[in-house]
This record gives sequence, structure tokens and C-alpha cells, in this order.
Amino acid sequence: MSGTLSARRLLKKLEPDVVFSKGGYVVVPVGLAAKMLKIPIVTHDSDAVSGIANRIVGRWAKVHATGMPPQHYNYPKDTIAYVGIPIAKDIKPVNKAAQNEFKKAQGIPESGVVLLINGGGLGSKRVNELVLQIVPQLLAQLPDLHVIHITGSLHEEVIKAKYETLLGEPSLKRLKVLGFSDEFSINTGAADLIIARAGATTLAELQLQQKACIIIPAPFLAGGHQLKNAEVLKQADAAVVVSENIDPQELLKLSLDLLKDATKRQRLASKMATLAHPRAAAELAEIILNVAQRRRV
Repeated sequence: MSGTLSARRLLKKLEPDVVFSKGGYVVVPVGLAAKMLKIPIVTHDSDAVSGIANRIVGRWAKVHATGMPPQHYNYPKDTIAYVGIPIAKDIKPVNKAAQNEFKKAQGIPESGVVLLINGGGLGSKRVNELVLQIVPQLLAQLPDLHVIHITGSLHEEVIKAKYETLLGEPSLKRLKVLGFSDEFSINTGAADLIIARAGATTLAELQLQQKACIIIPAPFLAGGHQLKNAEVLKQADAAVVVSENIDPQELLKLSLDLLKDATKRQRLASKMATLAHPRAAAELAEIILNVAQRRRV
């Protein structure tokens, strides 16, 4: 209650024309205060399931902007605007020439085939464990393969040490292990195949870059949202979606199949591209401005 009263005082002082909710616990008292003061609310959900904060505040929202197709949300249909997910403006579709430039930036020859592994912002112990069991075999069987493994900062040293015990010097030269990368779009831009979790923003970036992916959703996160994000891709045949309990040999087989077959990768990449929303930020801004303008009128 004290949070709502504080938010009410702040909104009375600021006199906004609209309140925008991206979710999170802090949104609830602000949304309640906006309702009291008759300030219109716009929400946006990136994941294929709305967060609890937006479900609470959303009862009074004028517009529910969504990152995924409308059928995945329980909001009134006439309030939903499917805009996609805003991402960094420097992320663009990647054609062959651009991919070669990204490879060059990574010190990888144009003829190299690049597998990128990313377990999410904090890394994933399970994804790291899975790929440790397949990367040595992939490098042994595919002499043109280069692997970029983003482990998460907490896992970097352990994973590096394990690779050093598993791989000889020639294979280690075709492997780059990073705890974290502030050049993620360059890493993904260079990739021919990506193994990743199903975070909504990461998926939006990969859709715009038109990347072939094997997606391993995290099953334990709030509301099972990564499972539902991955299901959107699966329904569109836009990615290979597997459980994190997959047998490593099955993951090896899937990875080899895609790494050896550029046509299959291109088919996935093309389907992935159909889900991209390059104007998501602009469309969301237009919605917010229109709601604010209607209030002024």
C-alpha cells in the first residue's frame, strides 16, 4: 500500500499522459496509482506468456502490446497489438557478405562453418554439460568447423579447463570460449548454426539475423515462459526445439546433420526470418504516443 501511495504522489507530480508497463514487481504499485488517477496504461510482454505484474496491471490497460502472436495471450482480443520485441538498432538481417565480415572479425576464414553455443545471459550449466559431450566429436568429424562457446561468466574457467583436457592443440585452435560477450551480435552474425536457450530477446535477435537454431528452452523459469517461446518457433517450423534432457548423442546427431547440410540450415533460417519484427520499437513507440495523444484530446 505504501508503494502505491508513493507512486500516486510521484504521478501527480509528473503528470504523465501515459504509463508504460514492461512488467516486474515495481510496475504493480505504479499501475494501481495510474488507475486511481485515470492515467491510461500500455503494457508490453516479450514472452509468449504474460508476466504476473502485467496480468495485474493489464486489467486497466488501453493496449496490450505483445512480442509473440496474439493467440498466446489471455487479454481481450481488441486490446492486443502484436508488435514483436524491440532490439538494438545495430542488429540487421545477415546476408552471406555480412556473415563473411563477421567471420573475419572473429579470425575465422570465410570457408569455415561456425557453431555458436550460448546458454543465456548468466550461462547454463546444463547446456554447457551437453555441448561438452559433443563439441570434441564435432571438431573431430568436421575439419572446417569453428566453435564459439559463450559459457556465462561463472562457468568460463571450468569449461575452458575441461576443453583443454578433452581436446588436442589442433582442435583447440578452432574453439573460442567466452564467459560473456559484449559483441553478441557479431558472434551470432558469424554463426552458421546456433545452439541457444529460448529467451525472448535473444530469439528476436536471431529472427532478425535469420539464423538456423537448435533451441533448448529452460524448463524451470517463471511461468515456463521459455518453453512457450520455443513452442512458437516449433509451431512455425522455424527452429529445432529439444528438451534439455536430450541424450547427448541425439544432440550430436542433430548438430552434425545441420552443420553438414547448408540447405537445411537455410530452410530453418528462412522460416526464422518470417517471425522477425524489425519495426517493433517504432510500432511500440507509436502506440504509446497515440494513447498519450488521445488522453490530451
